[in-house]
Amino acid sequence: YIKEKYDVIVSYLEGPSARIVSGCPDDGTKLVSWIHIEQHNMKKAASSFRSPSEAMRCYERFDRTICVAQSVAADFQSIFSLNPPPEVLYNTVESDVILAKAAEQIEPEIFCKEELKLVGVGKLVQSKGFDRLLRIHKRLLAEEHLPVHTYLLGEGGERKHLEQWIQENNLQRSVTLLGYHTNPYKYVAACDLFVCASHAEGFSTAATEALIVGTPVITTRVSGMEEMLGANGEYGIITENDEEALYQGIRDMLTTPGKLEAYRARARERGGDFCTERTVAAVEEMLERL
Repeated sequence: YIKEKYDVIVSYLEGPSARIVSGCPDDGTKLVSWIHIEQHNMKKAASSFRSPSEAMRCYERFDRTICVAQSVAADFQSIFSLNPPPEVLYNTVESDVILAKAAEQIEPEIFCKEELKLVGVGKLVQSKGFDRLLRIHKRLLAEEHLPVHTYLLGEGGERKHLEQWIQENNLQRSVTLLGYHTNPYKYVAACDLFVCASHAEGFSTAATEALIVGTPVITTRVSGMEEMLGANGEYGIITENDEEALYQGIRDMLTTPGKLEAYRARARERGGDFCTERTVAAVEEMLERL
């Protein structure tokens, strides 16, 4: 598959691409394996290989293993016990482009100033937990009488199920499926709260982008969030990974005076740490050291 000779070859995903790159026959070529999600056990980690022993031999061939979060690195090391152990480098995002696009105008008919606007971003699949976000939305309306409006940005196989549920619960006026947009940042920046309702994540790019544009973040406890937001919620709120905990967290954010404003300021502060210059420099340093 890789015909030419290279100084460095990067497998930018665990599994099949790692299996291909590990077969490089050139002794002078440095190999890098990039791991994006927690594997949890050898069965899952070795699912793209003939056996766990083949997976072990493959990953041991890499000169560097890079993980997108400390939790991902700890998980991967617990399975493979690599030497040297994995390093952590955060995903690069184009922060200048994001901020410029976030300043673009939104269609005036989409947003109402009097509403509390929640936003979720990602592929419409079960792992993203958008179904439980919509159930939380319904409770905020019915139990707390809050003027909430939830926006979902993305497309995917769950769209029809979500649309059906919205219609069955008569929420068409307070839930909007915006679909896929090349500029989601202007919508995220205009919302009051970014919600990650995921069952699992690697290191959430969407949450990183929300911080960059200054939108407060609340999330379930998934990989990378403690690193991103602080173990004690310095830069955003982390709840346990269940629907009731997320509901209580969102409710508290929306009803506690001054809390959204405080976390908006903290989001901007933390978002500066993910600027393109810093994350690219860290990757360049790793490659040069290699």
